[in-house]
Amino acid sequence: MDAAILQFFESIRNPFLTAFFGVFSLFGETLVLGALLVIVFWLAPRRTGEQIVVTVLSSFCLNSYLKYTVARARPYTAGVVSALNPPLSSSLDPYASFPSGHVQTSAGFFGSAASRSKRILPPLLCLLTVILVALSRLYFGVHYPTDVLGGFLFGAFIVLFWALVFRVAYSARLFILLGTAVLALIPLFLSPSHEYLESAGLYVGAAIALSAGHFLLGDSLPRFSVRLRRLPVGLALALATFSLTLLFPAQDAATFLKWMLLSLVGFLIAPAVFERLEI
Repeated sequence: MDAAILQFFESIRNPFLTAFFGVFSLFGETLVLGALLVIVFWLAPRRTGEQIVVTVLSSFCLNSYLKYTVARARPYTAGVVSALNPPLSSSLDPYASFPSGHVQTSAGFFGSAASRSKRILPPLLCLLTVILVALSRLYFGVHYPTDVLGGFLFGAFIVLFWALVFRVAYSARLFILLGTAVLALIPLFLSPSHEYLESAGLYVGAAIALSAGHFLLGDSLPRFSVRLRRLPVGLALALATFSLTLLFPAQDAATFLKWMLLSLVGFLIAPAVFERLEI
């Protein structure tokens, strides 16, 4: 069944659908999703921003662990379909098929955003977007249907977990966050993949940043037009930090610290600068 579905999508490939699904495939890319994540965190109310950040980064961390533990060959590696590289995905690991990271992390982002909405239409649009992300991965032949189903289910579980935490155990959220961050450190002693080092660095950095921000930052929220000024300031900080991390050596510990530093800048240092500038 997996192979038949993928071969159907392969049979309908054409330039229009390649461009169409290419757009939605981008919503699961680390670079694009990471940019959306910090923008939402900088502009949204803190509680909403926190929930989306911890949902996406914990989902990313779990996905990185699962796919390199399972090590399932991608469909084109197994010869089921021919390769068709999605945008920004020219160097996919051929043995990291299950579960789909694009589907799992996009489900985390859009699912957590939908859980904060009090209207019906935004959640429906979020669900449609995740479905189209899933279909895009089948169209490009980089995941089996069971991969995208697994990614969706794991993503939904993480969304529900953090939604429950923020709804009924909000005062304990930082203890839960720090506890899960400690758990994320365990695979670092077991020869983790490069992607896991990145995801764990981001997650541990976010746990530290959000916990410290709870005590160090105020709760005032300027009007939205003022908050928009945060974007160029935050971008300048992020680019300066990223440039600095290019000097880090190509070692596992350095990779972890690099992404942890980027997370600290995005979720603690930048908000502290915003507060100082009253924006």
